[in-house]
Amino acid sequence: MSNAYFEGAAGPYGVRVIIRTPGVIPGRAEASVRILSGAGVERVTVRPLRSDVGLDGAPPPDVAGPVRGDTGLYSGELWLMTSGSYSIEVSVSGAEGRGTVFVPVMAVAERSLEMNAAVGAALAGAGLFLFFGAVTIFGAAVRESVLEPGAQPDRRSRRRGRIATTLAAAALAAALAGGWSWWNAVDAEYRSRIYRPWGTSSTVAMTGGGAVLTLAIDDPDWLANRNLPGAALLPDHGKLMHMFLVEADSLAAFAHVHPAPAGEDVFEVALPPLPAGEYRIFADIVLENGFAPTLVDTVRLPQSAGVPAEASASDPDDSWAALQPRGASTSPQHALPSGRMLRWERDGAVVADAETTLRFVVAEPDGSPAALEPYMGMLSHAAVLRDDGSVFVHLHPAGSINLTAQQRFAAAEAAGGGAVEPAAGHMRHAPDGPVDSVSFPFVFPRPGAWRIFVQVKIGGSVETAAFDVDVEDPTGASTSW
Repeated sequence: MSNAYFEGAAGPYGVRVIIRTPGVIPGRAEASVRILSGAGVERVTVRPLRSDVGLDGAPPPDVAGPVRGDTGLYSGELWLMTSGSYSIEVSVSGAEGRGTVFVPVMAVAERSLEMNAAVGAALAGAGLFLFFGAVTIFGAAVRESVLEPGAQPDRRSRRRGRIATTLAAAALAAALAGGWSWWNAVDAEYRSRIYRPWGTSSTVAMTGGGAVLTLAIDDPDWLANRNLPGAALLPDHGKLMHMFLVEADSLAAFAHVHPAPAGEDVFEVALPPLPAGEYRIFADIVLENGFAPTLVDTVRLPQSAGVPAEASASDPDDSWAALQPRGASTSPQHALPSGRMLRWERDGAVVADAETTLRFVVAEPDGSPAALEPYMGMLSHAAVLRDDGSVFVHLHPAGSINLTAQQRFAAAEAAGGGAVEPAAGHMRHAPDGPVDSVSFPFVFPRPGAWRIFVQVKIGGSVETAAFDVDVEDPTGASTSW
């Protein structure tokens, strides 16, 4: 899903920004801006900036109005006219001055909208009425337009009228057929642009030191455009790729690894000792133009893949864990291998398409607060996965946005003369002293069965916990998962 979630600072104001992308392009995105800190807010504006245009070609800002009954929440709509990489400029003005922050968004066509059956029937009926009405008018005009008032058409006039009616029907039918053909061509072209992850090929090979996973990006779209300006890869948290491996059936094994380039379009990573089985692959990359796709694939790990790989071939930030199968426990607490306890401070039911905060607290074995350490520049990393693999989101305390893309947008606008603050640092959310809790802004986009993987670093070691949740349908409809 291309929705974007961000929590951070717009100048002196703490904000949480949620961008719900339309799923169809062109389309209207919904922007929600919640003011978390800062007094006297007077005006909130949002506007979309294409990565290749910036402020010079941007539309004027749209005012986000206050949401009645929810103090501090502002909502607005903005048009995303073309597919590509955008940043949403969010500006907040008030008693403490003005602040601006950029929220990267991928505007991609994810689906086509089906016409409502009743509307389709009504339009078809109206079209038939207009068709036969137009044909009748043509025939009547030829048959009777030159007659004296009150005169009746003779046999010749009626004959001319029938010929005109037939020709008009044929001409209008040909026009309708041409329009139908044009519409089908436009629809086919749009469907061809519906976003799908770039195709990849993944293989596992055994070496003397263990198993190595190779992922090659072999999609024709990627191969045709990889050398264009803006298509080069940017490091995110110092890595060109963040790859997540999740056991496909029970979700009981998880790894967060960082493949390195092994030739053009090819990445390799030494596999950690994961159990054999089918695994889903989700690999995040960032392009120079700010586009941040997730590559998706599956791979089968053999039993011998459990042999530890050579330390020299792995990344020191790689981490992995064996977990309980999905559904084995609904407890809000997860016992970590170190004996520490990670607790999800869940408050009631979780509903799809509703703003929520995923907050987790870590305690030492004796119950005292644990001190979190930065893990690749963040206090925590989380991965949220629908159990069927249809939705995967990589989260940080700053949200789902890619911070490298955010920094790229902010730097570009500052260089172009825009009045922007420096890009947010990765540790913007870290307090000055020790902290034992971490939170993530999020919106579950669909009802169903989900698993949340939470990673924290304490005492130099990364530990992973998993929490299961059944997300309810906001309409109250029964959901079968």
